Amino acid sequence: MRRQLTALAALALTAAAVTVAAQQVSSTSTAAAADQEFVVATALTVDDLLGGSESTANTTSAATATTDTACTDTTYVAKAWRVTGTWTWYYNGTGAPAAVANTALATITSAGDTVSTGANRCGLPANLATVFKYAGTATAKPQIGTDLSCTGNDGKSVTGWGALPAKVLAYTCTYYNSKGVVTASDVLIDNVAYTWFTTKPATCTGAQYDLQTTMTHERLHTAGLGHVDQTANAAQVMTPASAPCDTSRRLLGAGDYAGLKALAARK
Repeated sequence: MRRQLTALAALALTAAAVTVAAQQVSSTSTAAAADQEFVVATALTVDDLLGGSESTANTTSAATATTDTACTDTTYVAKAWRVTGTWTWYYNGTGAPAAVANTALATITSAGDTVSTGANRCGLPANLATVFKYAGTATAKPQIGTDLSCTGNDGKSVTGWGALPAKVLAYTCTYYNSKGVVTASDVLIDNVAYTWFTTKPATCTGAQYDLQTTMTHERLHTAGLGHVDQTANAAQVMTPASAPCDTSRRLLGAGDYAGLKALAARK
């Protein structure tokens, strides 16, 4: 029997951010430590205010950086997990909003490729050795509950659509083993409250969000990166706030890139 240590996400919505706190659930199994498994949950949320540096959620904001530090800021937050070799994922397009139904898969795939190769805005070599491999469509849905719980690990990583609580744009549950290697990672994208685009409208107004920016952020979570400071690191993909209609962070900043390089260097 596999001994499973599960980190439950305790989600607290405030005016500024969503905070994810981890708790350990005990098991009566005596399996070896090598069979231990962990899960971490991260949310991409919408709010009108800036998130704090300790938040693991992503909020939206109309604020923009006054100075472009995308390629001079090398700040990153590396977590306990990482992707090694090839990570395989599936797509369930059931419930995809009509506006992006025909383009969502290509956009999500592109976001994964950005993270796996290290494609960036800074002219740094996009030659990272990981592969995020799209393996086809799935009838299985992301194992994420309407209460933002990670409901189980079937060993299959699925990205799909569904209703999420207010202010939550997307939610990721990532499983990793005792060696810190990701074994599965599900993503659920809201299909009720928000308007998505894959090509920025000529006139973009209101609460319209870029699917590619969102999924680049989510794939970086799967890869092992956490949030950086919203104010100090505003040009990095892993800041916890994004503005509606913003497409400036589809590719990595120097900090995002440095974080992936650090994760790749782990033994």
